[in-house]
Amino acid sequence: MNKDSLGRKISELIEENKVVIKENEEVLDLEISKIKSNPEQPRVNFDSKAMKQLADSILQHGVIQPVIVKPSKDGYILVAGERRVRASSLAGKTTVPAIVREYNEIYLTELSILENLQREDLSPIEEAIAYERAIKNLGLTQAELAERIGKSRSYITNVLGLLNLPVSVMKDVDGGLISMGHAKVLSKLEDTELIAKISKRIIQDDLSVRKVEEMIQQHKNKRQPRPKVSALKKYEEPLKQKIESVFGPNIKLSITANDIRIRFLNIQEIIDSLNKPKNS
Repeated sequence: MNKDSLGRKISELIEENKVVIKENEEVLDLEISKIKSNPEQPRVNFDSKAMKQLADSILQHGVIQPVIVKPSKDGYILVAGERRVRASSLAGKTTVPAIVREYNEIYLTELSILENLQREDLSPIEEAIAYERAIKNLGLTQAELAERIGKSRSYITNVLGLLNLPVSVMKDVDGGLISMGHAKVLSKLEDTELIAKISKRIIQDDLSVRKVEEMIQQHKNKRQPRPKVSALKKYEEPLKQKIESVFGPNIKLSITANDIRIRFLNIQEIIDSLNKPKNS
């Protein structure tokens, strides 16, 4: 893909595609049933209250700004204006004012994805899906995408990490039951059962992000393998003999799972043994 075609920032794309009727363009009343959603549209959740308000406004004033569509084999694909189309249908309308424009598939994908990334009402998961599609379909790296949309690379990485969460936890994130801070910590785990278990605790006990981090660290510490005492015990006597040859017989050796301890009765004997010439 030509990098030059991907050089525009969101603001440039939006400015280029403001609903301004160009010369030789006309606004048509298209049947809503013939308009299909853009498959690259990352937004899947629409606030019911806001949609009802928009539908009431359309009933009273009509659709002020026409939507933009592109021709397809069996109708049209929506380029911009999904809320207006949905609200018009909710208001009982069968048609919607639209401008038909030709877009190639690359441009349509770029416009849809990058335009949606600037929306403040995208849910965290919708945002993550949009980033994933932008990287895949537009051939961008995380760093390139970050520059294009004015975010840090770490922010992009953290949001994309949400897609590693179990579906049930994603729903809790979208529903506001789990914060982005919690989700970021959970997304670092590979154990889906553990993620689900901790997410329930977050909701039930209103756990802080710091507390969740502590829980995860404790879990990791428990899983770290410890040396078995039985495996070390066979070395106890050989070790004791070697130590006695250096420090003398007045020492006690004990082995546990975590350490080997040497106890002695007389510090002076130890000092004298260390200062003793090797050949004496």
